[in-house]
Amino acid sequence: MKLEISDAILAAVKMAGDRVLGRTAIQKLVYFLTICDMVDARYRPHYYGPYSVDVANSIQMLSSIDFIIEDIETPETTKYSVPENWKRYLYSLSTDGKQIFEDFKKHNEYEYEKLSDIIEICGTTTDYNMDILSWAAKVHYILSKKGEYMTHHAVIRTADSFGWKLSPAQVEKGVELLINLELCE
Repeated sequence: MKLEISDAILAAVKMAGDRVLGRTAIQKLVYFLTICDMVDARYRPHYYGPYSVDVANSIQMLSSIDFIIEDIETPETTKYSVPENWKRYLYSLSTDGKQIFEDFKKHNEYEYEKLSDIIEICGTTTDYNMDILSWAAKVHYILSKKGEYMTHHAVIRTADSFGWKLSPAQVEKGVELLINLELCE
């Protein structure tokens, strides 16, 4: 059984420590759930790697109906030195969102276990770092489109055709997550 995108988002946010840094991190966590055949979301190439309008719309919907809380950090609210127009979105579950997650967990034990394994591997490998999640998603997207073994340099050259800049170290970090998720050798 495939999960609804909204259930996958709620579960990913909760399992990632109930404080996810950014829309990109959610996009990539759901991307890995999609390629592990748990969610049916369509992805296309975008600046930070594979992007799903379906996931973006679901994040917005969940926020508008107060199932997830969206906090926005700006230069005025952060203690870091950041550019003037900088923003970062932080996501957590509301009380209602937590209840929906608990209901999902109770009624979907098998899916919960599988989803939990994937999210946990993403966390232990990347600490939910959106950059590393993005590198891994880009590498996977390229490999899945080519359908064959590629060297790191071939991945980097192909990434350029999507407008993505990847270094050998970034490809290596991305591959590490893919290996841990058993998505490549």
